[in-house]
Amino acid sequence: MKAYVAFLVQMMIWSSFSIIEWLSGRDRPFFRGVMLCVFMYIAFLLARRLGLATRQAALTTIGTAAVYFAGQQWVWQAVQ
Repeated sequence: MKAYVAFLVQMMIWSSFSIIEWLSGRDRPFFRGVMLCVFMYIAFLLARRLGLATRQAALTTIGTAAVYFAGQQWVWQAVQ
């Protein structure tokens, strides 16, 4: 159940990442990468705070990022 809650909250984190990335549209790619790393770290810390083990928190964070960004690409391709 903890992993499911972490997944849902991390999806909200990735949604806020997309909004912030959109607002900073003219930033250089390096700073977008730094911002991605910061959001990854925040998502990981949140999963750890929810009580997941370090390995499970890392896998959940990578999984939610992969699901979110794959879904985002799929939606953008469907829209265009």
